[in-house]
Amino acid sequence: MLSKNTLFEFLYQNLHDQITCGHFKNGDTLPSMPQLSAIYNVGIRTVKDVLAKLKAEGLIETTERKPARIIYQPVPNSGSRSYAENLVRRQNSLAEVYQTMGLILPPLFYFTAVHGDLKKLPSYQKLLKKINSTDATALDAVFSSLLNELLRSSNNLLYNDLYNSLKTYSQLTLATPKNLLLKYDQEDFRQLLAALLSKDYQLINKCFNDMYLDFSASVTKYIQKLSRKYQLSDTITPVYDYSWSAEKGRDHYYTQIARDLIDKIAANIYEPGTFLPYEAELAKNYKVSVSTIRKSLALLNEIGFAETINTKGTIVRLPPTFITANCMQNERYKKDTLIYLSALQLMSVIIKPAAAAAFEKIDPLTQKSWQAEFAQPGKIPLALMVNSLIELTELRPLQAILQETNKLLHWGYYLAFHRQNLYGTTDTLSKYAWQAYLCLEAKDSEGFSTYLAICFSYILETIRNFITQNGLQEAAKIITPYKIPDLKSP
Repeated sequence: MLSKNTLFEFLYQNLHDQITCGHFKNGDTLPSMPQLSAIYNVGIRTVKDVLAKLKAEGLIETTERKPARIIYQPVPNSGSRSYAENLVRRQNSLAEVYQTMGLILPPLFYFTAVHGDLKKLPSYQKLLKKINSTDATALDAVFSSLLNELLRSSNNLLYNDLYNSLKTYSQLTLATPKNLLLKYDQEDFRQLLAALLSKDYQLINKCFNDMYLDFSASVTKYIQKLSRKYQLSDTITPVYDYSWSAEKGRDHYYTQIARDLIDKIAANIYEPGTFLPYEAELAKNYKVSVSTIRKSLALLNEIGFAETINTKGTIVRLPPTFITANCMQNERYKKDTLIYLSALQLMSVIIKPAAAAAFEKIDPLTQKSWQAEFAQPGKIPLALMVNSLIELTELRPLQAILQETNKLLHWGYYLAFHRQNLYGTTDTLSKYAWQAYLCLEAKDSEGFSTYLAICFSYILETIRNFITQNGLQEAAKIITPYKIPDLKSP
């Protein structure tokens, strides 16, 4: 599992590096707290906490209602060399983050632009006022705010967090000279804005992909310059440390165990009417305490997948409709369900470029395993196909995002494969997955990736409608990215 980096850690490390490497010199002032919040897309509370830590370390001094001032006195060359080594270690990781941004952010921007009204967003007018400014840093901050507002207008609970995690990681290099990294001028930002307003996928894809490729080339050039300057060895071990944790605060281990048990129930490993293993046995299998297992079983009881009977054990159940409806009235499950729907929508958008990128790496052995899955009654080949594609994904940041999104989908596993409430869903889903497989056999990358996206759009549309009917009206705002075709006339 990748290490988790919080926004606090990113912002702290970024400012710490810029101060200790001499980018900010003694007597300089940092941007104001609102400016830092806008530049790094973090909350004021996070900015305050980071500044408090920098102050405690003797790097800055703060005065009420004034920007923080640098008081750090560097030892000549020590911080600069350390900073250069850190960038060289992350050079490949940064390049992959930019490639990932160029691959998955354009379709996200396109989807939200098509289904939103860019001109009604607060930052749109602010950008128009600054579009003639020669301050590229200010333009970038306003444009980034506009993109955040655009993503937020989709009602998806994950888009902003994903975008900000990528942007924040890529800003590890902001200590580099501004003329290298922020090459874009007002004309470039005009083109990006025009692309969004056009709602033309090809134009949006080209403009944003070109931007991220330009940034990547500038970063690589600067890092290579630092490497030559400090005569850094080619033997420095690369570090790939980008991660995205979309479940902040919700990913308790007992919920992971509950999900795994639900997976096993859905796969008939634990059949309805039978007893789950005893608590002590489950604790041994999952390598946790009995109290953790009891929390997991309590969660299964609450959502209707189990019934714990004193002195006898826990029996497997399939929840009736009214239990699902009751869950939709519970604030905790409402939020988790909306996150699940958001993950379905996100996967529907990003699986297409990810599948297209991995298409040529699907070998005959993998293809044969997929075909065998279709031949087994009751199987859902889509899960195997997606897991295989994640393994074949070469860009580590993209792989981390796909893994995290795929993990989020287990929050709603009990809804997606609820036999009683969604009769026929799995059969239809398998038919769309089969269309994707046929496109693979025909060497049709576009058809293959599109049908995979349709699979997740179909799940989203089916589950969203079911959830809405059971009382969670907010679910209706999470729209389906792809039109579901008629299988009789694809």
